[in-house]
Amino acid sequence: MPIDPKFQKNRKKVGKEEGVAVWGPMDPPKKLGIRGTYVAVDWDICTGCGVCLKVCPQQLYEWVATAGHPTSAKKAFPARESDCGQCYKCETQCPVHAIRIVYPELTGWVNLLAWLWLPLFFFQLIGGIVYAVWFGPSLGLQALFYGGWGVLGLGGLFFLLSLIYFRKRGKPVEGRDIMCTTVLVESGTYGIVRHPQFLGVVLMMCGAILVSQHWVFALIGVPLIASMAKWIQEAEGHLIAKFGDDYKRYMQKVPRINFVLGVIRLLQRRTREVKADR
Repeated sequence: MPIDPKFQKNRKKVGKEEGVAVWGPMDPPKKLGIRGTYVAVDWDICTGCGVCLKVCPQQLYEWVATAGHPTSAKKAFPARESDCGQCYKCETQCPVHAIRIVYPELTGWVNLLAWLWLPLFFFQLIGGIVYAVWFGPSLGLQALFYGGWGVLGLGGLFFLLSLIYFRKRGKPVEGRDIMCTTVLVESGTYGIVRHPQFLGVVLMMCGAILVSQHWVFALIGVPLIASMAKWIQEAEGHLIAKFGDDYKRYMQKVPRINFVLGVIRLLQRRTREVKADR
């Protein structure tokens, strides 16, 4: 039986071991519970095979002796769980499914801002489109109005295709959302820019501003767009930790969200590939 995916709700935290949470029930040495919050190992399932120690690129696991336990005399201990890059190698390769990777929840002001961001985004996007359709462009600039619809469509295309390629190419962990990928995606829209989903959102918000030409939607949209720069920067750090040198090489050949430069580089790569095949 695999580790309980909802152990944080179904089990009680009974203490800490070297700063790592321990989840009961416990009755040593026969029953040892779960160690870890973000990288959780069920010691009553773990057989001490050592796969997690071998595949973890962050080297966050250590051995702990557990003499007298029925499944093994040593267990994998997530000593440095905060270093986890969510590559899911340990979770997916554990033969007895004793490991569960849990993405840390946002807290405090960060959680509040994240909670506010989504409704503001939908209000800005949908409100801008509805205003444009119902009242027309506030400033009456027809060139920007029609261009804005093109920007909206392009943004929606980038966003939808990014989700499709994540599902098809990223090999997300079974039972998780499509963002929990195990493979670096470099094809499709990801061959043009590294963050097509972010680019799509930015373009859609810009499009809503252009078609509505109303100060309210600009006032909401501009700060939201600016805030995404911080999110993209944080995502880059996470992906470097997750995929290592492969992602660094990917960064060198594909721009962050500059899709014009991305198309140029993609065409250059295709041209070189054609010449190499001749």
